[in-house]
Amino acid sequence: MNETSPAGNRPAIRAVPGHLTALRLAALAALLALTTACAPGPAAPGASPSPGGWVSPTPATVVVHRTGGFAGVDDQITVDPAGRWTATDRAKANKSGELTTSEQAQLQTLAADPRLDTEAARPTTPTNCADAFQYTVTVDRTGRHGTVTVAFTDCPGDENLPEAAAAIANLVTGAVDD
Repeated sequence: MNETSPAGNRPAIRAVPGHLTALRLAALAALLALTTACAPGPAAPGASPSPGGWVSPTPATVVVHRTGGFAGVDDQITVDPAGRWTATDRAKANKSGELTTSEQAQLQTLAADPRLDTEAARPTTPTNCADAFQYTVTVDRTGRHGTVTVAFTDCPGDENLPEAAAAIANLVTGAVDD
């Protein structure tokens, strides 16, 4: 049986019982809560937006140049954004490898650290150590962040050592020397 309205051939609007409307509203609220819970959280420091709203650290190429020491080393290590590294020593011998997933994530987090910009701008001071390693850490961040270079001597007795740059140097040289 088809009900019609007095105005013609259109079906009559039936009243929906109140408990069904409340049930529909509850289902809609639950669906909205689920989709909100799956939304991405706040951006990490140094992160940049990417297509689809997902946020990741800005990929960076890192170069660590280590000179000095008692034996007179001259090592240059370059790590690309994917974690592949190449190292050249003072004899121009080359070796290569890849950071572990954990090392790569840690390196990219350190490369995005805002302390690097402050460390690059600080004045250099004379060192208190003889035969210490001198480091130049260069981080080439893609996008608007550009390139930052921090130079320092790894001397525990010196004041104001650059923590972020030193952490990068230790991570990269440790991964290559292993």
